[in-house]
Amino acid sequence: MFSFLSVEFALIFIVFFALYWAFYRQSKVQNGLLLIFSYFIIFLMAGAIATSVLLLFSVLIFIISRMLMTSLRPKFWLVLGIVVTIANLAVFKYYEFFRANIVAAMQALQLDASGVVANIVFPLGISYYSFQAISYLVTLHQRRANHAVSSPLTFWQLLTHLSFFSTISAGPITRVDDTKGLLDIEKKPCGMQAQLITTAHRKPLLPMLAFALILLALAKKWWLAGYLADTWVNPVFANPEGFHSLEVLAAIYGYTLQLFLDFSGYSEMMVAFGLLLGFRLPMNFNAPLLAHNIRDFWDRWHISLSTWIRDYIYIPLGGSRNGFVRTQINLIIAMVLSGIWHGSTLNFFFWGLFHGLAIALLNVGDKVLQNRTSNPKGRNFLAGTGWLGKGLGVFTTIHFVVFAFVFFRATTFEEALLIFKALFTNHINVAWANNPLYLLSLLLIAWLLYPVVRNGAKRLAPILAKVPNVLLYLALFIGFMLVVVLAPSGIPGFIYANF
Repeated sequence: MFSFLSVEFALIFIVFFALYWAFYRQSKVQNGLLLIFSYFIIFLMAGAIATSVLLLFSVLIFIISRMLMTSLRPKFWLVLGIVVTIANLAVFKYYEFFRANIVAAMQALQLDASGVVANIVFPLGISYYSFQAISYLVTLHQRRANHAVSSPLTFWQLLTHLSFFSTISAGPITRVDDTKGLLDIEKKPCGMQAQLITTAHRKPLLPMLAFALILLALAKKWWLAGYLADTWVNPVFANPEGFHSLEVLAAIYGYTLQLFLDFSGYSEMMVAFGLLLGFRLPMNFNAPLLAHNIRDFWDRWHISLSTWIRDYIYIPLGGSRNGFVRTQINLIIAMVLSGIWHGSTLNFFFWGLFHGLAIALLNVGDKVLQNRTSNPKGRNFLAGTGWLGKGLGVFTTIHFVVFAFVFFRATTFEEALLIFKALFTNHINVAWANNPLYLLSLLLIAWLLYPVVRNGAKRLAPILAKVPNVLLYLALFIGFMLVVVLAPSGIPGFIYANF
């Protein structure tokens, strides 16, 4: 199977990398090569249909964007572009949901449902390039409304922006302009338009760090996430009734860590590819498992999605402009829509609802404590009471996140309920299949040591800067070989590529 973890991709990327930098003085040629390479990768991963869908969609968005900038009715073209994008996404992403309901209705009316198409191809990355398209159209409309002197992307630049191989499969979701909260690994803004239209000579950015990120991503995905999935998460979620309550608990904790390792590893690998090609892409994670409340969690988890929800769902709904109660309703709606974006089944709806209610309840608590949610002391009450209060906040937040993720991992709402039933009842007459205390102890130790390791890595950076590059590259090469040689067989898929 062709993927970012396959040998075939590595070989193709090496050839492309050499050709790309052969034209380091010509950024337009590099953009052309990047566009060709991106479409080639999409074709190899998803086939001709998915590639054609992306191309046709990109052409349509380009036409709408030009009409938006030149027409006397720009708002009409903005709304049309958003409707077309959402309709295109809904047809492919939620077809199975619609099909199942149509078939059920036809059968209830005793009509022949055999003519309903069984399934359709789900185009690679459609969720992510749809979000980028909406962001682009809204940005153009805002520029025109503000009389900003800024040209839209050319046809080829737009195609490259929507198909960039480092963002197509599972993000990060990029924007054309610099955006509050979206920063690269050096905490610098990373709007794509300035990077695509530049005429300056590009150069690889932080190559040592980029290779280290790739190595770290491989270790996260192949070693750690793979072990958790194969040994604990998948077996328990497939048959919760056959495992002891402590094993179910270990799998629940294990899934949150698996998802974090899998998705953060993928995101860091994509950021690394961008750096090697001279592009700055936004970081998607900032130690989310150390968040001290649920607001803080969403400031740290899947940052490119959470900021997109903020800017294109929450704020258009009214944000915090219409009073406290309406603000909480807007937050809940935004989080429910986030859940539905992940999937059409009831469990995703409840996952989003739980997070929306948690944020709203936190805001209510702030209101009670300080009578003003904008007061920093009220918004971070526990964190401001010292290390014990902050520790309690982190503990509470992570456990909410962990148990809410049961609905995220389960394939149906009923399956999620079975997991909780097994958690609370299987301690009576079900024997251990594995020793869950071993994994639970490791997870606890890892969680406690994580802040220490993060701080240690920051302190180590100045020391490593004094080490000769040849030794650092040698260490990275040895690490890479160890990861590849000791990795389990097979090429695992990334979880968020399914969304």
